[in-house]
Amino acid sequence: MAETVVIIGFIQSLFGILIFVWKRPKHLCFTLLSVWLAVNAIFLGALLLPFQVVDYFKPGIFPLLFLFGPLLFFYVSSLTIEEFKIRGKHAMHLLPLLLVGIHRSITNVVSISSNSGLSENIEYLNNKIYFILLIISLFLYWVFSVKLILKHRKTIPFYFSNYSKKNTLTWLIFVVLIFLLFFMIIFFLPAIEKLFNLSFTKYISLQNNLTIFTFIMVFFGINQSAIFKFKKEEQHNSSIKSEKKYQRSSLTEIQIANINDEVFNYLSNKKPYLNPEYSLQMMVDDLNISRQNLSQVINSGQKKNFYQLINDFRVNEVKTLISNAEYSHYTILGIAFQCGFNSKSSFNRIFKEETGFTPTTYKKSL
Repeated sequence: MAETVVIIGFIQSLFGILIFVWKRPKHLCFTLLSVWLAVNAIFLGALLLPFQVVDYFKPGIFPLLFLFGPLLFFYVSSLTIEEFKIRGKHAMHLLPLLLVGIHRSITNVVSISSNSGLSENIEYLNNKIYFILLIISLFLYWVFSVKLILKHRKTIPFYFSNYSKKNTLTWLIFVVLIFLLFFMIIFFLPAIEKLFNLSFTKYISLQNNLTIFTFIMVFFGINQSAIFKFKKEEQHNSSIKSEKKYQRSSLTEIQIANINDEVFNYLSNKKPYLNPEYSLQMMVDDLNISRQNLSQVINSGQKKNFYQLINDFRVNEVKTLISNAEYSHYTILGIAFQCGFNSKSSFNRIFKEETGFTPTTYKKSL
């Protein structure tokens, strides 16, 4: 049974690597997922060998697990930081892997999957210490990643017109937390089994944990697109080629007024906000105005952020369609989705903030 689980996890990892290597458009987040799955595949593949890796390579495969924390952090960074790149300074995140690998190279070692009482041999005690260090590493990187996600969420209204699963990354917080808890359970499992005279080892093990987590990450990774799809260099080159207007970092009042009118006419006539995935970058591309200047106009000229501006137009569109006889057979929520809202709760909240009425009360007042 255990070998079957390992084989499933190994195949899932290879399948995920193929998906993310060929996924388009290319983005660093998919590369990082591919690397994580490669590490996972190496670890699970080693468990399928008819011999212990430490018999031929003293550090073994276990030190590779210290890449999980950094890869998680880099993955979150690639999603939440628009200009994120892997640089030389990030090599410091490899120190735990190197230190554990070196320590295992100069001491007597046994496979990390070996079980024995702590009093029997120092090598088994070392394994326990390695596992504690791994849990600490995973926990710290989880905290760092959550802080990045929470910081990113504060900027969502300035770049996106809707909150969604793809740009809030809520799934990632909980998935990695469960992953971390599984590691802690595995560590304390021998003590729990001994205390209650039970046996859970065949159900809760490191290979089971990695197999389940691989499936979850492949599933959500496929559905998680890049949040920021344009690199800084690409935006810069595009702006040069197209000779964008208003490239000065500080706009005059006349320029602000002109751009403000252009934005208003564009939103009123083109109605791009009907797309629930509409973003500031899409507006930049359509209007051929630098994002810095566009943000300045929206924030200072409109006295709103991008999220508020777009949803104002959506609310007005909803009000128009509610009073239109041609849409009388639509539900209010159906109309809301037609107008670019992506959830019932956000629609109800935004509509009441803008009109002072719930959508149902407003419709009855017509």
